[in-house]
Amino acid sequence: MADAALLNRLAAIQRHLGPHAALLLDETLMAARAGLHATVIVQSCAILDVVLREPTGKPAMADGMDLAAARDSRDAFWLRERRNGIVHYEGGRGGLMAETASSDDQSALSRDADRALKILIEAIDLLLWGVH
Repeated sequence: MADAALLNRLAAIQRHLGPHAALLLDETLMAARAGLHATVIVQSCAILDVVLREPTGKPAMADGMDLAAARDSRDAFWLRERRNGIVHYEGGRGGLMAETASSDDQSALSRDADRALKILIEAIDLLLWGVH
């Protein structure tokens, strides 16, 4: 299960989002509480993409520099790469596609899910408040 502080921070952010991103975030929070790590990674990337494009919600008012910084950061790139590794079969890596699930596989996915949530928070904070 994800860190409670991360989940609480995301729940607080949710009211600032447009309806599409808010719906995806609600489901991501449920997935995080249920320990569905791969889902959290995929959904976090989807939310970031929606927040960057959705014409409603406070992030839609972000300036171009903040939009570019949130979209093009190293962390956003990592999140997209990690999502692609889950969604598009590229051979077993990072806690996926093993013959049998091990605790090491779950640990890798759990760490990456927490990282995905942190990246999402940082990107949304940047879009909401211009925090660099």
